[in-house]
Amino acid sequence: MFTVDWFRDKRVTVMGLGIHGGGVGIAKWLRRHGAKVTATDLRDQHALASSIEELERTYLEEVRTIGKHRMHRIRYVLGAHPEELFTDADMVIRNPAVPRDHRLLSLAKKNGVPVESDISLFFMLCPFPIAGVSGTKGKTTTTTMLAAMCKEKDSRTVIGGNIRISPLDKLDRLLALAEKKRTAPPPIVLELSSWQLEGLERHRMSPHVGVITTIVEDHLDRYADMDDYARAKELCVAFQQKGDVAVLNADNERTAAIGTWHGLIKDAPNAGRRLWFSVRPLGKGDGCYLSGGKIMLKEGKVRVSVAPVSSIKLPGDHNRSNVLAAVAAAHAMGVPMSAIRKVVRSFKGVPYRLEDLGVKRGARFVNDTAATAPDASVAAMVAFGGKKKKRVVLIAGGADKNLRFDAWAKAVKKHVKHLVLFDGSATPKMEVALANAGAETSRAGARSMRDAFTEAVRHAVRGDIVLLSPGCASFGIFKNEFDRGDQFTAAFKRLR
Repeated sequence: MFTVDWFRDKRVTVMGLGIHGGGVGIAKWLRRHGAKVTATDLRDQHALASSIEELERTYLEEVRTIGKHRMHRIRYVLGAHPEELFTDADMVIRNPAVPRDHRLLSLAKKNGVPVESDISLFFMLCPFPIAGVSGTKGKTTTTTMLAAMCKEKDSRTVIGGNIRISPLDKLDRLLALAEKKRTAPPPIVLELSSWQLEGLERHRMSPHVGVITTIVEDHLDRYADMDDYARAKELCVAFQQKGDVAVLNADNERTAAIGTWHGLIKDAPNAGRRLWFSVRPLGKGDGCYLSGGKIMLKEGKVRVSVAPVSSIKLPGDHNRSNVLAAVAAAHAMGVPMSAIRKVVRSFKGVPYRLEDLGVKRGARFVNDTAATAPDASVAAMVAFGGKKKKRVVLIAGGADKNLRFDAWAKAVKKHVKHLVLFDGSATPKMEVALANAGAETSRAGARSMRDAFTEAVRHAVRGDIVLLSPGCASFGIFKNEFDRGDQFTAAFKRLR
């Protein structure tokens, strides 16, 4: 374990500065606490311009308050990863995008250099209990909704993690709060990817309230198989202690197996209390479920009606499951029922996830760019698919993550009237799956968002849904899935 004072004058290599905020957040925090930071990334200065500008701007601001003599300016090594940055450092910080088995990380460990992440440092240094949300699908929606419920109780609520907000931005304030001995702990809600969870394993740490929404196929380009991937997700609850709470999906085979402690981490204590959530009435166990058109909470023999199912504003059955997860976790965190009910009735979702942009030319446009796996795209098609008539114009395709598209192709056949596929490594697999499913859906290719959007608009008529739900990673044509979504939104705004 490390303390804040340990970092003064230590040489710390941040591997993967990135443009999502995580690398920037940890670099800023390390700099504030006197570390000698070297940020290294294979991309060049042009690609990382926004991150570097943010670090340099905040350096000038912090020098005025902290003092130049207590801070070291960040050094940038771009376009390469020199080995000495990993063998001669006091610590290496791994960006989540860096594979866990990267040769240079192994080299650092061989030389006795600890490899950490922004999340592992936050867990080690944070003085208050942490709620963490993970899962293949639904984690951002569940995290945001849970944080909104907590904010109704306590305006000091901290939200961060894989949601493009570094929790280290709030760590110093939390440490200062902890020094006030009688201060009640503020709620802390983090979205945790499988890669971020991996950084907690060697410390045998899990969130005090751990939520796993679903575990289905994803990231098989980074993991050996589904067991390997599911094992990483299991870390969200594996090392919980007595008094902790695991909130698990009773409707998902993988999470149900973890919930009965038939997980893949054999030496884990699995000591947390279990709360289930399900779109069907629960048998044994406590938790949140749907019954008789109502959201219900069950604890022992007590059953409480939370709100009518009709009050949920999020589209799709999968979002009902996300709402149940958030309700169960908020209840476990002591959030009053009045606050839970208020958010259930008012929450309208988050950007990039079934985001309703509005109606133009009689068609509705929906930005679901965060659907980077086939199952997520299927859920979107089901949410907007017509019962009698196909009304979805789907924009999909992109980079392959070694996933299967059989179920996706069947959903296209059932719900999609016209399909636009981006050029990418996954597109040939999608075409094969469509042929195997007998999907004769008309379709076209696209090499840019402009091409894809123009083609989609050409085929959309009044009452249709123009749906960006790629089912693939974004690399190739776009910087990331958010760039892909931003281009879709920009094209919608330009449409007359």
